[in-house]
Amino acid sequence: MTSQLVLSNKDPRRSDFVLAGHHDVDTLVTYTSHTAHYPSPRNGARATTTVTRTDPTGDRLQVGVIDWPVRSTDTVQVVVGTRDVSITKSGIFTSSEWFTAADGGTYEWQIRDGRPQLVPLADMASTAYVATFVQSQSGFWLLRKHTSSLFVPPEGLPILDDIIVTFIYFESKWRDKEATRSRARLSGFM
Repeated sequence: MTSQLVLSNKDPRRSDFVLAGHHDVDTLVTYTSHTAHYPSPRNGARATTTVTRTDPTGDRLQVGVIDWPVRSTDTVQVVVGTRDVSITKSGIFTSSEWFTAADGGTYEWQIRDGRPQLVPLADMASTAYVATFVQSQSGFWLLRKHTSSLFVPPEGLPILDDIIVTFIYFESKWRDKEATRSRARLSGFM
């Protein structure tokens, strides 16, 4: 059965990932991401996103860290567990990025139909996704409610730490890029 992790906040860098349909209040929050900003000696601030997971005893374990550099052209450092995870852009005109997970498999985050989806690269003929992010809205104007969920089928559960940490990286980077494009269009530079 596919697991649904509901985000408590629209920004994945500052959110709880709550397992939907889980009724045990003590372990309701499965993952938490928190981002701290630090002043940089020159022009701006860098940020660090820390990702923790609730273990079966209720303790919080750190499962990942994302170090965001001051300049967007510098490399983001992503760590899952104790592994440095190299995330590589797949092409020039695409948002897709791939990485190697803890299970040794290679996976690629792609934007399909306006939503991030994680696919295994070992079997490119497969259309099976390892994770899919869905945002929805309901209600009217001021009463509008936004929900965001990350859906992970059973095949993705063994690499769930990798999925959560790389999702936060990929979705945040994609949102920042789209916001920059939008600002450029509004100012007439595109």
